[in-house]
Amino acid sequence: MKRKNIQSANGISISDSIVMSVKQKHANLRKVYSAAIAIFGFISVIMAFLGMYGLHYNKKAVVLSGTILLAFYLTLSLIGGKAMWIYGASAIVFLFSAYKKISKLVIGYKFIYNIIYKVSFDSNVNYYKHLKAALELPTVTMFFIFYMWLLAIVICFFTVCRPNPVLPILITFPILEIGLYNGVKMPVFWGILCIAYWLAVMAMSTIDVGEYSGGQSGFVRKNNLFFPKRHMKLKVTEKCGMLVIGSVMLTALVSVSVLKLARYERSDSINQKRRDISDAVEDFSFNNFAESISRLSSAFGINFDYDSHKLGTNSRIRYKNVTDLTVNIEKPVSGAIYLKDYVGSVYENNQWDVLPSSAYNDSIFDKFSKYGVYPQDFALNSYKMMSPDPTMNHMRVKTSSRKRKHVYVPYYSVNDGHTNYITDTVVLPSDQKAGDNEYDFCSDKIVENSYNLSLSQVGITRISFPLSSLSPDLADCCKMYGLVQEDEYVVLDCASIVEPNKILNDKNNIISVILREGYRDFAYKTYLDVPDTKDMEEVRKLFSDVVDNKNVSTFKYQLEVLDGIKNKLAATCTYSLDPGRTPSSKDFVNDFLLEKKNGFCTHFATSLVMLARMAGIPARYATGYVVVENDVKAGQKNADGSITVNVKDSRSHAWAEVYLEDIGWVPFECTPGYTSEEINIQPTQAAETTSETTTSAEQTTVSVSSSSAPSTTKLTTTQVTTSYVYVTPSDEDSVDYKFKLWLSKHSKAIKRILRFVIFVILVCAVILLRRYLILKIRKQKLSTGKISDRIINIYSYAEKLLDVMNMRSEMCNYVKFSSEVERYHGGIYFDKGDFKFLTDVTLRTKYSKTDPTSEEADKCLKTVEQISEKLYNKSNFWQKLRFKYINVLR
Repeated sequence: MKRKNIQSANGISISDSIVMSVKQKHANLRKVYSAAIAIFGFISVIMAFLGMYGLHYNKKAVVLSGTILLAFYLTLSLIGGKAMWIYGASAIVFLFSAYKKISKLVIGYKFIYNIIYKVSFDSNVNYYKHLKAALELPTVTMFFIFYMWLLAIVICFFTVCRPNPVLPILITFPILEIGLYNGVKMPVFWGILCIAYWLAVMAMSTIDVGEYSGGQSGFVRKNNLFFPKRHMKLKVTEKCGMLVIGSVMLTALVSVSVLKLARYERSDSINQKRRDISDAVEDFSFNNFAESISRLSSAFGINFDYDSHKLGTNSRIRYKNVTDLTVNIEKPVSGAIYLKDYVGSVYENNQWDVLPSSAYNDSIFDKFSKYGVYPQDFALNSYKMMSPDPTMNHMRVKTSSRKRKHVYVPYYSVNDGHTNYITDTVVLPSDQKAGDNEYDFCSDKIVENSYNLSLSQVGITRISFPLSSLSPDLADCCKMYGLVQEDEYVVLDCASIVEPNKILNDKNNIISVILREGYRDFAYKTYLDVPDTKDMEEVRKLFSDVVDNKNVSTFKYQLEVLDGIKNKLAATCTYSLDPGRTPSSKDFVNDFLLEKKNGFCTHFATSLVMLARMAGIPARYATGYVVVENDVKAGQKNADGSITVNVKDSRSHAWAEVYLEDIGWVPFECTPGYTSEEINIQPTQAAETTSETTTSAEQTTVSVSSSSAPSTTKLTTTQVTTSYVYVTPSDEDSVDYKFKLWLSKHSKAIKRILRFVIFVILVCAVILLRRYLILKIRKQKLSTGKISDRIINIYSYAEKLLDVMNMRSEMCNYVKFSSEVERYHGGIYFDKGDFKFLTDVTLRTKYSKTDPTSEEADKCLKTVEQISEKLYNKSNFWQKLRFKYINVLR
């Protein structure tokens, strides 16, 4: 080999190549190791994927093809050299063949994706429809063969020829991640072996740049001669890869064996914590990022409470049997108590949202505020007109620390003058305490009792009285709502079970009925909206027998229609705590009713709201907790006769809220297993549909003139004044509501911001960790160890500092470079002569046998610290950031 000698500036002659030979003591097994690693990777990926899904393919053809392809490319990789042109040509043949068979490969992919979809989302419906079953076996087999062809090309080349983990991971990790992301269990052995393969390839590509190890370089210089370091050893990267695979598999095997031999069993608390973390990780979704973070932090014991009403993002529900609420009830109740904290009015993009504030600009809401009667009061007020003796009760609700921000209020609570009304949805105590509030409420089964009363009295009660008996404002309301006849009498149509005298003898009841009539138009205009989509048309078609052309003119008929919808839901859908996620491309209701057909309370409640709206019944979605009769019976009996009930997390619930004629907003239970007496949340089977009965309505008229009415019915024109407060979304007292409203309207933007913030936090964390490690390592190198090594490291640090000032030693020798540095920066960044001293000590350390002293090392270190400090202080803000966190020179 011809060598070229180069005369350097310092007079030293250096040959352009140095040759070293190492005596071979053992057989060279590099190719055997690399081939074994490639085989492990190829087989583990295929077996791990096939173990997750029950795919239909020709096993003999796939095994034979895989064996031939792996053997072929392994042979080419091991031969190397001129055989590489065959390797490249075969890759071109692969691309050409895939192009020619693209139509069959696409069909095979669709069949495979259908299986993945069914397993991942626990569905019996194919994602890709109208595929011919006869094509499944040949197309899936072809798809597998082509995938194995690509796998063999990439794994053999980037494991044997040019070890590099990037492409092998790119074509193997997504295949396994599809299952892991959707919670599909992977065969443990093949999964660990696949991970071991990835680590082995990474080790082979990163363990030493060349094949020699032993220090900063492979040679030491003595005068003008170079000698190999005496501790230099030949390192075989392929052997390191095999050691990695062996270590990973051995560690896994030993761990499992020790645990089994020791009969180790985790405690219940650890198992529960592990399940919580596992569920939170499996349910993690970027489509519902904030709620996923909330569940994950909660699993680790950190409460980050975030309310989201995005539907279908949880694949399952797991209860921890913890107490969320403590409820004290003055006396036993008949029926279930629904404690409400949220109402969703707008269904869009698989999410429930509140109505925008502009929707409440209707003049009827000013009347509510003026007269102190609100939509939340209608049901209780109506029941008082129907029932001779309603049962009133008292309740105290205390929330746990993790539910402290929520306020749970029972239906039919009494308007006692200390109540804040949030639009027409929820009620809040005006003097609410954090996590501890009290309410007076009616504990009767209002809907059931009203319905039973209506069975014995068919028809409508018409009540009339002079318009002049009302205040001018109420008179205008009656005219606006079309309640005034030509003879200047107000006519109110009520259910036949309403006692006319109870209305006429109580001005507040008259106000309630009039405002209810005015609100009725708002309710029907607002709460019948159904998304105009193909998915909803499919739902309407499926349930047309229970929603189309139904008489919903009275609350009795409305309840019969709702019961028909509820019965069909129970007949076609199954209750399940593990229904799987709703695919982001699917509508939540359509996916539940037409495909999945199993779900929990959220699925049933949302579906009933949509179906009720299709039938012409105003409805909306509500969440909170439910306490049934059995819960109260099992509660702690107190000395004063009250009952204390610990409400567990399993009582968290979602239900439909419907607007019934002549009554108002009431909860309507539609989830199988939930009754007023008990809750059975075990998975249920579909029930048989019950027949539907209807009764024609007759109309009777009760006319009461002002002269015939009792003297107490005479109303003055004085406006009713109350101390009640009506809170609109713009009022200061409803900060929590305004926040929720703002949050729902900007949820997408918030998610983007959260993702960006988390990304920034992660980047900052990486930068700070990098800075910490660099500073720690530099401190050790400059302050500890052999003095000669310290001197070399100090000079290297000085070169980096000077590089910031564009001072480099590339084109001159060290002595000349030190003179240049002293000339331009001496006395400014360091004391004059100090850098020349540092250079002299460094050259003496490197090229002579004289060792430096510790005093010389300390002086050199002081010099570079001076340069660092002065350079930092003279920099502007941005230069300081770069100096400190990017270059990490201080």
